[in-house]
Order: sequence, then structure tokens, then C-alpha cells
Amino acid sequence: MHSQFKIAFIGLGNLGEPLCHNLTKNGFNVTVTDLNKESAKRLVSEGATWADSVADACKDANVVITALPSVAASRKVVEGANGVFDNLASGGIWIEMSTTDLHDLQRLNAAANAKGIQVLECPVTGGVHLAESGEITVLVGGDEATAKHVAPILDCMGGQTIYMGKMGNASVVKVVTNMLAFIHLVAAGEAMMLPAVYGVDPDATYRAIRASSGNSFVHETESKLILSGSYNVKFTMDLACKDLGLVNDIAKELNVPLELGSMTQQIFRRARGLFGSEAQSPEVVKMLEQACGIDLRAPGYPTELVAE
Repeated sequence: MHSQFKIAFIGLGNLGEPLCHNLTKNGFNVTVTDLNKESAKRLVSEGATWADSVADACKDANVVITALPSVAASRKVVEGANGVFDNLASGGIWIEMSTTDLHDLQRLNAAANAKGIQVLECPVTGGVHLAESGEITVLVGGDEATAKHVAPILDCMGGQTIYMGKMGNASVVKVVTNMLAFIHLVAAGEAMMLPAVYGVDPDATYRAIRASSGNSFVHETESKLILSGSYNVKFTMDLACKDLGLVNDIAKELNVPLELGSMTQQIFRRARGLFGSEAQSPEVVKMLEQACGIDLRAPGYPTELVAE
């Protein structure tokens, strides 16, 4: 099954591991590697092969997938010594699923093409919990014929695959979707806090907003984690600040005034300073909770998100 693909999957964090899980459980030939070997335990039990290095993972692959936490990490893995570009044979395909810098991706695309390697940008959106169930949305940028060739891989990992056009298009739209999510998160916190200070039960407020014209995907999901007190969306404050930096850099270059986007960037920077880089992104609402002296809590809400 899927014998035409020999996949190397690099990066098994909160996003990469469940994405790869959908490949291994569906019979794809996958070799995996990560800085933390423990993160590969489930994948190996499902049939994946562990490699001790990027070079070992890539040596027999014809498709390499990366899902990494930063621009620097992606750069090091693909063009560093003993990286992807040195070990993936000409004719191979690199699928970048990290949320990364637009210009750096375009530079790496040119470097890969010079070595005979095709590149697709395939960032995902919709929430980490949807990666586990294979329902996350995959945005695809790059050569359309290449995208069609690896469609069985992308369709296995995602519930919906949207071809965005040329290289760079998917990265721009991806950071815009993240910006919207962070704006909605701050807005949801404010919307629930005002009634709470007035004396309204936060559970009633949550349900009223969900049934209103003010509802959003973020309210339906991340507000639950605020009300339970877990905040654990498996997405850190550092990643949120990175993504808001990426979208505001693009806006500055294009001379597009993102008033809410830039304001939200400052709010998240302040939250990171207060709660730390590894704090969960919904903890941005804790600043408002502390300012008002009220924790937004209601019984019966989940401590983690699962696909419904």
C-alpha cells in the first residue's frame, strides 16, 4: 500500500507526531526522527522506522516532511550539515509543514530546486486536536503537479486540502488564519469577562455567545479551556508571538495597516513576558483575569480538546 512513497518525517512535536500518526496507521512507509526519541514511541509501534539522524532518515526517502517549531530549526534541518538537501536524492520532494518565514521559504525553495528537489509548502490550520483525527486543514503552495502527485499523503493527514497557488501563497494565508485566531482569543476573553464582573454565570455567557452572531471557532474551542482552567491548547505563547511577528512583518512589507493584528501582537508579547515562553496561548486571558480579580471558570468544561 502506498509503495511509491518512502517518507522521512522530521519533527514529532505536538503537531508533527499526530500528523505522522495518520500516515503510519494507514500503512505508509515512514522513517521518523526527532531530537526526542520518546516522541516516536507510538509511531514505531505502528510500523515506523526510527532514524538517529536527519541524514539517516533521508537516505532512502523520496519524500521528506518537516514539522518544526521555528524558522531556525527548519533552516538547520534542511540546509545544515548532513541535512535534507545533502541527503535527499535529486527528484525527491520536500514538504514543509512548519509555519515559517515567507522569504526564507522562497530562498530554500530555490536552493532545493538547484539540487533537483521539488518543494511544497503545506502549513496546517484548524487546531492541533484536529491533527490527531486527520481532520486538520492543509494549505498547499507550490507546483500543482507535485501537489497532485503527493495528494495521497496530504489527504491522509488532512480532512481538507486546499491548493492555494504558487509558492508563498499558503504561508501568507496560514499566518493570517493564526492572526485571526489570536484576535478572536483576546476578544472572547473580554466578551466573557464583562458579564462575569456584572455577575453573570460564565457558563451561561459561553452558551449565549456560542448561539449568537458573535460566535467563532476559537470561542467554541479555546474558551472551553479557559473555563476549565487548563488553557492547554498545545500551542505555546512563544509560537503565538512567532506567528504574529511573521504576519506583521509581511504587512509592513506590503504596507497593509493591520491595526488589530499589531495590537494583538503587543498583547501577546506582554503575556509572554508575564507567564513565560512555554505558557499556553489561551493564558493571554489570564492578564484580564488578574486585572479584574476574577477567574473565568465553570464546571463541566474539558481540560483538553478532542475532535467531535
